[in-house]
Amino acid sequence: MVPLSRPARQGLATAAMVALTMVPTAFTAFHAWRINRPGHVRDVEITLGRGLGLQVTLEAVTYPRPGEVLYRGIVLRQEEPRGKGLAEVARAKSLHLVPSGRDLVVHAEELALRGDGPAEAVARLGGFLQRSGEVPYDRVDLTSSSCRIDLGPGLAFQAGDVAASLASDASGPTLKVAYRLIDSASKTRCEMTLARDRRADPVVTTLALKTMEGQPLPGRVLDVFLDASDWIGPKARVDGKLTLRQAGTGPWSAEFAGDLHDVDLTALVSSRFPSHRLAGSARVAVEAARWGDRPGQGPGWIEAKGRLTAGPGSVGVELLSALAREMKFRPSSRHGRIDPRKTEVEFGGLGLAFDMRPDGEIHLSGGLGNEHPPDAVLAAGINPLIHAPEGASSVHGLIKALVPADSKPGVLVPLTSESRVLLCLPAAPGAARPSRTMGAN
Repeated sequence: MVPLSRPARQGLATAAMVALTMVPTAFTAFHAWRINRPGHVRDVEITLGRGLGLQVTLEAVTYPRPGEVLYRGIVLRQEEPRGKGLAEVARAKSLHLVPSGRDLVVHAEELALRGDGPAEAVARLGGFLQRSGEVPYDRVDLTSSSCRIDLGPGLAFQAGDVAASLASDASGPTLKVAYRLIDSASKTRCEMTLARDRRADPVVTTLALKTMEGQPLPGRVLDVFLDASDWIGPKARVDGKLTLRQAGTGPWSAEFAGDLHDVDLTALVSSRFPSHRLAGSARVAVEAARWGDRPGQGPGWIEAKGRLTAGPGSVGVELLSALAREMKFRPSSRHGRIDPRKTEVEFGGLGLAFDMRPDGEIHLSGGLGNEHPPDAVLAAGINPLIHAPEGASSVHGLIKALVPADSKPGVLVPLTSESRVLLCLPAAPGAARPSRTMGAN
């Protein structure tokens, strides 16, 4: 090795000092200039927008620690179909991204999500899961003390203590969210799971919603899926688990198990079938209920099993007569006979266990408790008024009992606004298909 001269050694030492001090300093100064120049926020917006497939606007971007990013005043917008402009889909006062190895933790402040409707929101979430494979992390966790969800008129909800986790494995991505749904009366802890099973062909998307602890939720949360407030009344409450599934781009199916509290029987029956009277507040304990596509009949309930209890209340004599005539309910033969001169009957208890099957059969039994006979379904005090049918009834009989009997006896019933709402119940093919009459809808 050739020995270096003194000037050469001094030159090398100077170069090393420049490399170890001045170059990092210059790089830091350049980086600081780049992130603080006015155009840097716009550059970040463009980069985020390309990755998310959305338009992104930011108020500011800062870097609290090496590797961490803090976005302030972030708003995400999506282009409307047919070039109708941009619609906001999400915003947050701040998003703080903290990477930890292959995981990413996101802390959000004042998070708000918006959709034009439940179907559009679920489709957007599904698209987000499809792109989750592009995220350079094995797991993404998000926390937020508050989150507002707006899915359209009358479908705005406030959630708190939100903790979400997105992970992916060989079967596909899964998004899990724990939160408290904040209502004027309670803060109920709930969970939501959205998963895509890529092993199935076509891919199966599953959305599950479940109450965990706290008071039952207001029934209007079901308005996301159906016009629940109109069916069960504005004071109704719900708890349980609802699971939705979709294969490819096909129709959604649903399963529910849980309880409906404070159901308004007037809204459920009398508002739909004005010729019949039923009043009171009920609880419906649903053991299992399935909704889906029925061959030859379209979408509707496939089966339902549970128990309805209510009381005190009142029921129209005409409704009791129709149930006895068409569904074989049996009036009491000993005590508590119904006075035929009355139009309504007061009852202290109503209890009915039901099992509605895919072929349209309905198996009914009493549900008033041990103080009454097992087949008693309606009672005034200690006296049973009505007993359950012996053997199976049918959806066809239920339709004929609820729809005014102004047509000739037979299999068919008129297609009216009243009978139409019952077409979603299971029935044997052709057994309960209404016929069109003049003036029918």
